[in-house]
Amino acid sequence: MMRLKNTLKSNFAKSVVMISSSTVIAQVLNAAFSPIITRIYSPEEYGLLTVYSSVLGLIAVIATLKYEWGIPIAKDKNEAINVMALSFFILTLFSLAVLVTFLLAGKWILNLLNAEPLSKYSYLIPIGVFFAGLYNIVLYWGYRNKDFKSISRTKLSQSIVGNGTTIGLGLIGVGPIGLIIGQILKQCAGIYTLSKSIRNGDERSKKILEKGKLLENAKRYKNFAIFSTPAQLLNTAGTQLPVFFITSLYGSQVLGLYGLANSVVNLPMVLVGQAVGDVFYGEVASIGRDNPKRVKELSKKLLKRLIMVGLVPLLALLFFGPFLFSFVFGSGWYEAGVYAKAIAFLVFSRLIFTPISRIYSVFERQKEDFFLDLFRVILVVVSFMTAQVFRLSSYVAISLYSAAMSIVYLVTYLVAQKILDQEIKKKEEAETKTDKITV
Repeated sequence: MMRLKNTLKSNFAKSVVMISSSTVIAQVLNAAFSPIITRIYSPEEYGLLTVYSSVLGLIAVIATLKYEWGIPIAKDKNEAINVMALSFFILTLFSLAVLVTFLLAGKWILNLLNAEPLSKYSYLIPIGVFFAGLYNIVLYWGYRNKDFKSISRTKLSQSIVGNGTTIGLGLIGVGPIGLIIGQILKQCAGIYTLSKSIRNGDERSKKILEKGKLLENAKRYKNFAIFSTPAQLLNTAGTQLPVFFITSLYGSQVLGLYGLANSVVNLPMVLVGQAVGDVFYGEVASIGRDNPKRVKELSKKLLKRLIMVGLVPLLALLFFGPFLFSFVFGSGWYEAGVYAKAIAFLVFSRLIFTPISRIYSVFERQKEDFFLDLFRVILVVVSFMTAQVFRLSSYVAISLYSAAMSIVYLVTYLVAQKILDQEIKKKEEAETKTDKITV
């Protein structure tokens, strides 16, 4: 029994290291390619990519109605295959609907989103939606099969293919479409590898697919569509809305500068925050309800360590941001460093508080999480509406947005601590009752 337990722990550790290391390498590659890309494309062209990514993010988040989340938790292989087929069916219908919608009213929709510069390339949106959704489906199939080796490979292939395509198309002078095609091919990379086990399935597996089972699974996992999809849409909106406000108020050049600043400055968040968050979640998920006091102790220790980790990049951005961006990416990107200063506290707050927000999942407090996402969206709108009314400069507007989001992350942490206090009290009351009964 002990040997089995140790083996499981060992396999888990190996999987974590494999995924984490591939993520780090992929991000390092992205950082290495960035100075080349910024010397090929202008801030205005980079701004177009930022708009495309934001529009794609808003649409793609609902493309499968989150049914792919049911693939790893399906009771057996048969059910998993049918859930996967259901996800693909929904994705195909949705992508076709997006295509028709953009053919009929694409210009009007993009005007509504303050994304008019994208009108010329709107036909690429449904293509991006389809491949983004398809990658998520095969990714969750990979999670189910614990095919972490293939998953780690896709992270590297996505970086190499995406950046390589972007640079290659840029060198032959195709313009901003090179950035968008690079983004699409980045999404495509890894689909072939992760779908290998599906393509090599035997005839018996192919016969598993049944219309009745598709409908049955649509009902079985309907909560993903009803609850998870709106929550994810709200969460994504809070992240992507600033893009539409910035391009509307200040134009594509400012958006391009902000887009680069945001992607570069968030690198520590991706490298450190996600890895730490996953480890923290794995730890507290196993002890959460049994020992909430221990979870609170761990959350406080984690906060202190993350503050120490985040202080160095925070101070570097505040004092040397413009110089660093100008030196690394070229003189034309000096202002990107100015915007990096503006969002420094936002990224710092996200780094130190987001991993601890996993507490909401551990104690199944989705309601509080939903309202915090709603609170974030409201503050985003209020920040940029204030900027519009008072005609604030782009730097002041982005600084105001950064301050508002920092407050959101602080509130998220404080509410998480309140949840822990409630759980501790509940646990102590239950133990007191047990002791009285025993006596």
